[in-house]
Amino acid sequence: MGHDDVVTTSLIAEFDRLATRQFSELAVPGVWWSGAEKIMIASAARAAATGRPGPPDLAPAAAEAARRVATEAISIRRDDIERWVAAGMRVEAYVELVGIVCRVTTLDTASFGLGLDTTELPHPSTGDPSEKTAEDVAYVDGWVPTNGPAFPPTALSSVPGATELMFDIHGVLYLSLEQMGSHVVSRDGMSREQLELAASRTSFLNDCFY
Repeated sequence: MGHDDVVTTSLIAEFDRLATRQFSELAVPGVWWSGAEKIMIASAARAAATGRPGPPDLAPAAAEAARRVATEAISIRRDDIERWVAAGMRVEAYVELVGIVCRVTTLDTASFGLGLDTTELPHPSTGDPSEKTAEDVAYVDGWVPTNGPAFPPTALSSVPGATELMFDIHGVLYLSLEQMGSHVVSRDGMSREQLELAASRTSFLNDCFY
């Protein structure tokens, strides 16, 4: 087995462990959504990516938000979030929804890139959301409350546990938060410069305004 084969096998094994952790968490009640609602949000995101209708039992505001985040996030504005909140969805629930959609979309994209089948959505667990609020969050300079200035590392900070779930994926598929501070770190034979070139090109193709 050559070096590239060893790297690929190791990547797939690490990704499988990541997907197991993430989809297991998706099935259990969250902070503002039940396990069943989280699965419906994930299903709505997947349906939007293929132009299919989403689950009919998902609330209209959540269904629209999941579709927009999954397929046209660049079009979302503060007015959209305020409209969804006016329809009964807490702003923190919107933040949690963003995390759910982004994690599922990221894992599905990585599965495609690795030549793997898309992970089936799990059966949801019963139970109620915790409705636990995060401390030290406020509207600083973003459209949702954050712990400190609004930028990628704090984007989900109004929902306890959501940032950790995001960085679990970030660390496996890209770099850990600690590694991001190094200009000489390498990953699977790629230099930091090569990693950033691939990341910036991908962001450009995906209309990422950040």
